[in-house]
Amino acid sequence: MARSVFWLIISLLAWEAYQVIRAKAELPPGSWALPPVDLVFLVLLPAFAAFAFTRLFLVVSQSARGTLNVYATISSPFAWIFWIGLSMGMIGHGVHLAGDALQRALPQVFARGEFAAKTAFLASDVGYLVLGIGFFLVSLVILLVGQGAGQEVSGPERLLFVLGSLATYGFVILYLGVEGRQIILAIAVSVILSAVSLWSLPPSEVTRDPIGALILPGTFLAGAALIVWTVVVGGQPTWP
Repeated sequence: MARSVFWLIISLLAWEAYQVIRAKAELPPGSWALPPVDLVFLVLLPAFAAFAFTRLFLVVSQSARGTLNVYATISSPFAWIFWIGLSMGMIGHGVHLAGDALQRALPQVFARGEFAAKTAFLASDVGYLVLGIGFFLVSLVILLVGQGAGQEVSGPERLLFVLGSLATYGFVILYLGVEGRQIILAIAVSVILSAVSLWSLPPSEVTRDPIGALILPGTFLAGAALIVWTVVVGGQPTWP
């Protein structure tokens, strides 16, 4: 389970690095409508993250039941929620990237007008909303099924998972709330996931569990930061 958690952290860090690279990439001259970085990572990184989440779900299902069976992976209520959440996350990510790519490729066309407003709505509101709901459902299932089912981690491995949680779940929830303008959804995701995690295990044991160490630290601190940030700003915070 610890290895699957590690690969999930790597996949989310790669997605974050891609967001930074893509935001700074200039549109190439000539016949290329999209930067090469878009062509390479538009499919690769979502597939990598989906594979990492799927692998972790299969591992926690097997750990919780002692064996991997068809019911646990495709027919149980948890399996249905997981696959629906994973599908929603992929669709939301695709909608956001498609709308954003159109705006970047043809900025003058999408600068104003009803069509521009609809495209921005799909890229910024619908895309991030569907992505956030999918991310929440997938994480909730993994938390409910897997927390407490794996071997405890300690020492450098425990610290690595906590730092990975801050860099992945912490960043994703902050990004969803601020850049994605889904502040209410991001805070709700943080509160629910933190409450479920602390309900399943006492605070002193959460970060010793691979799933708890992955989800709780970053989720809790990101939610607290969003609440404080919103109170200080007095509305929707903006990305620095």
